[in-house]
Amino acid sequence: MSHPSRSPISSSLDLDEPTEPSPHAPVRPAPVVPVERAYPVTRVRAGTRTILTVKAPTVTLTRTQSGIGTLTFEAACSDAVGDLRLGAAYQLRSGVSSTVQSSGGNRFAPPRARRPVLVGARDRYERISVDLRQAQDLERLMVFAFSDSRAELTWGGTLITTTFGGAKIELPLEELRGPIAVLMSVYNVGGEFVLRAEMLPIAGSIREASRAFGYDRISWLDDRTPVE
Repeated sequence: MSHPSRSPISSSLDLDEPTEPSPHAPVRPAPVVPVERAYPVTRVRAGTRTILTVKAPTVTLTRTQSGIGTLTFEAACSDAVGDLRLGAAYQLRSGVSSTVQSSGGNRFAPPRARRPVLVGARDRYERISVDLRQAQDLERLMVFAFSDSRAELTWGGTLITTTFGGAKIELPLEELRGPIAVLMSVYNVGGEFVLRAEMLPIAGSIREASRAFGYDRISWLDDRTPVE
């Protein structure tokens, strides 16, 4: 005589059987998984010199180099290059975005600020300076060079970035062509500035150079002058 089939009896030792957690059981924290940077970290020491190249385009400043003193970008070029001028597009953490340059634009960023984060100036060479006491306010910036008369430049010289402690990051400019080029981008990553050589000629103007690097929050009066 056949017997009716019986359903299997689950056991507390059945590892395949889902169980409801006890409301009194302690909650265990999720394991911490180390997060690695998505790029190789190259550092510079005080008083040393680093040259950026196509094969090694990136350097990361320490928190001290990113937060103390002044970070300067200087176009060390002879008169043979032409009427080269230096500028920067920037974005603050507040969302404010515009450009700064010593010639034909805003010399201070943000405009009319009592304590500007960036200043464009010219002594022996064209220069952009960043006040690192306000480094936490700066999300990113992009350094560009252009011809004041819109003429072709005979590119040469070096973009020199100087940090607190006298470390220098040098970017040779001989390989460029045209009247305008994006030289370097800078990003604030966790309180450390990451500098990357771009060396990208732009077929257009400062407006096109800014848009090419995602500075699309800037409104423009013309192809060089932002609305302020």
